[in-house]
Amino acid sequence: MDYILNAAEAAEIDRISIYEMGIPSAVLMEKAAMAVAHYIQEICSTSYSNMQPGRIKALAVCGMGNNGGDGIACARILKEAGFNASIFLAGDKNKATEETKRQLFIAGNLDVPFITKPEDNEYNIIIDALFGTGLSRNIEGEYAKLVDWINRQPSEVIAVDIPSGINADNGQIYGCAVKASHTVTFGSNKQGIVLFPGAAYSGNTVVADIGFPGKAVNKTAPKVYTYKKEDLAHLMPVRKIRSNKGSFGKVFVIAGSAGMSGACILAAKAAARTGCGIVKIATAPQNTDIIKTCLPEAITGTYADGIAEGIKWADVIAIGPGIGTDSNAKKLVEEVLKIQDKPVVMDADALNILPELVPEGTGIDQYNLAGNFVITPHIKEMSRLSGAASSEIQENIIDYASCHKSGCTVVLKDARTVVSDGSRIYINTTGNNALSTAGSGDVLCGIITGLLAQGMKPLEAASLAVLVHGITADVYAGKKNRYSMLASDIIEELQFVLPY
Repeated sequence: MDYILNAAEAAEIDRISIYEMGIPSAVLMEKAAMAVAHYIQEICSTSYSNMQPGRIKALAVCGMGNNGGDGIACARILKEAGFNASIFLAGDKNKATEETKRQLFIAGNLDVPFITKPEDNEYNIIIDALFGTGLSRNIEGEYAKLVDWINRQPSEVIAVDIPSGINADNGQIYGCAVKASHTVTFGSNKQGIVLFPGAAYSGNTVVADIGFPGKAVNKTAPKVYTYKKEDLAHLMPVRKIRSNKGSFGKVFVIAGSAGMSGACILAAKAAARTGCGIVKIATAPQNTDIIKTCLPEAITGTYADGIAEGIKWADVIAIGPGIGTDSNAKKLVEEVLKIQDKPVVMDADALNILPELVPEGTGIDQYNLAGNFVITPHIKEMSRLSGAASSEIQENIIDYASCHKSGCTVVLKDARTVVSDGSRIYINTTGNNALSTAGSGDVLCGIITGLLAQGMKPLEAASLAVLVHGITADVYAGKKNRYSMLASDIIEELQFVLPY
């Protein structure tokens, strides 16, 4: 598990490290600068392998805050390593922080060149050290012109901690922003460069350890975390050696209206592929023959066969993919909403029905969904559920995923899916645009359900499912491409992605 910080948390870890733990701020700044300089040297060893360091021109564009101090120190380290490195200062030196003034003094003593006007098409490397995570207003005037100049250069642009102009909390743009080729961020990743549009401005992002002690991080208690592919093996539920199909849970999938058998098949098959023991399906009678052909392992029935009995039989229920929004579908949702003693995953049409059942109010809490419920809205569905505009939700996706108190788990799907039970917050960083295909959400619903059936808690199952869902797309794209993947391919990749 890795934390993803907002601006306040990053500042608090810095403060605790310096003032409570006693680590000198100059030490942290030096290690930050060394991390950026080392990364630039790695880039140059590949991109400019035929050039001697002295022929590689690097310019650090530095503001007067501590982010600028990082950039000044980085330029000095690069010059000492033989690079043709110089510094451009943006702002009044008299208003620089004490640490930045110290770095200016050191750079002057070591004859690092300071330039007064950067020239076009002059630099191989530009170091963006204008503004750090503390920026809280639009970039305007001469600073905006400088950002525009950086973006017009044919240089590799390396952002220090965060591209200048990106809101560190939500990834929104403060008027304009540096479009970095690479970002070296410190200690932990930042929400603003994980979420879009900030992620699109950050290029290849690396997290550098500069010596923030774990005690400072733990004391700050960041709210947001993520998983990596390497975490998958220990996150998956343990498979008992002595077992039978009942050992891994019974799933009841309520899905598919007439002509919508595909949504039902995708959700049910994904649950089975994720490791649940047995799947039972309730669907429209027109779908049963094709489902029996496509998924003979499942028990297949119709809505008329008894929803209450299926709910009683199951360990976990999934409802929504392809059920439609007619009166019969509404009755199904109303029946499932009564469940209190087992996990329920509500997806797709089930979510579109909810606002009709509770027509007044705003936000997720109006639906009184308890902690056994997992809902999986995409942005437009969340707009219907919450009453907020889609653009507002996209700009504040963490807030809309997490600002509820009922205890249900919300899986708010976007390019960066956010999962929260109203307390803990997971941001997924796996996956790619190959997932932007019909049926992808039905598969995710099935994966969540399959993990719940094996005994996982709702938040953990939902977070792990989103991780796995994304990894399948990454693996597929690595072998083939991002254009051709179908939802059924996600299911097929599960057999290669899930651990042995």
